[in-house]
Amino acid sequence: MIIDFTITNFRSIRDELTLSLFVDNPGSHLPENIAYPCGPRLGVLKTAGLYGANASGKSNVLLAIEALQWIIHVSGSLKEGEQIACYEPFLLSEKSKKSAVRFEVEFVAPDGVRYGYRVAFTQERILEEQLSYYPSAKSAVLFDRATDDTWETIRFGGLFTGGKKRLPFFPNNAYLSKAGNSADAPELVRNVYNYFRNHVLRLGLNEEAHFDRWIDDKVMFDKVSSLLSFVDAGVNGVAVREKDIDAKSIRFPDATPTHVQQAILRQMKREFLFMHLSDTKKTELFELGLESSGTRRLFKLAPLIVDALETGGVLIVDELDSSMHPFMAEMIIRLFNDPEVNVGSAQLLFSTHNISLMAPEHFRRDQVWFTEKIGGATTLYSLGDFDKKKVKPESPFNRWYAEGRFGAVPKIDYRGIVQKLKHYEGGDA
Repeated sequence: MIIDFTITNFRSIRDELTLSLFVDNPGSHLPENIAYPCGPRLGVLKTAGLYGANASGKSNVLLAIEALQWIIHVSGSLKEGEQIACYEPFLLSEKSKKSAVRFEVEFVAPDGVRYGYRVAFTQERILEEQLSYYPSAKSAVLFDRATDDTWETIRFGGLFTGGKKRLPFFPNNAYLSKAGNSADAPELVRNVYNYFRNHVLRLGLNEEAHFDRWIDDKVMFDKVSSLLSFVDAGVNGVAVREKDIDAKSIRFPDATPTHVQQAILRQMKREFLFMHLSDTKKTELFELGLESSGTRRLFKLAPLIVDALETGGVLIVDELDSSMHPFMAEMIIRLFNDPEVNVGSAQLLFSTHNISLMAPEHFRRDQVWFTEKIGGATTLYSLGDFDKKKVKPESPFNRWYAEGRFGAVPKIDYRGIVQKLKHYEGGDA
């Protein structure tokens, strides 16, 4: 579970901002929405929603987690001199567009260990990197890398034991990425690497889900199929049909890894069919393209939902309610907040414009976050930051947000639009 995530100088985010999922005061409102992955002293929110106007930076907050994941998972495979692709600084400032992007995350992995990781990088190199963990109430540094450090001078903590530590890396490689993918590295660093590789799941607004991880898992497949059949979408199940594909006719970019090519080909060879009952109770098979956009969207999300709940992962969804009825989005949120279903401390982070979800029966105040642009830069704040004597747990969050009490709403110059579009007789508009 992510406890805190801090971002500096990434896309529309210029100044340091922190998305905190730490529960400072559990109180009595919706205690089931809190998980305790390390024991009763550390409460972490199971779900959090980001609201704000279009282009206010909601997606960039979520994309920053994906960029961090890329640094951890992919940067270790970069050849010497290759650019760090996720270097996207704030461009509306001469100072910031040449400065480092910085991420810092505190999290609890499925092994129950609490970690802290920070990294700063430019397009050419990793400038700073540190991994720590909590063997007790105090943190201990596992490794620490400064701007001028090489693989020969990086510093290791006394508790970083159990394998080979000093591994060669280029300036553009994160040490965590290099060591985490090495079989002889200490287990702690491999646990962190595998957490971000396997348990942080993301689906963007127009992205396709990759089914390679679950399509051959019968138990997982049955759960995905059942989820669709229980939401009144008219689908009674899902089947898979093999297709003939001429693999030699498919051309991949030269840099595409072999395992990625194989995964794409496996997915291309399979076609999903959706079962519907006719008026004579006969099963008819519909191709994916014949299903509603809402069903297609839920189908993309379903394996990620099941995967996160089964493994205690983090699911990040941009525009959760896109193409779906509000009740569907509400169902997904309820699954993650429900202690009977979410027994492994899985987490859901999402952006949305659906204000009906922003209601006290669904969310605590600290679960609702807002993004707003000031001077072209994104700011981030929580409903929990407002005066608790005025914004109470039972307050109508959604209605007050619609009234503009919390900010983070579009500023529309209707009269200006009218003047531009208005037809003027006897002259140009």
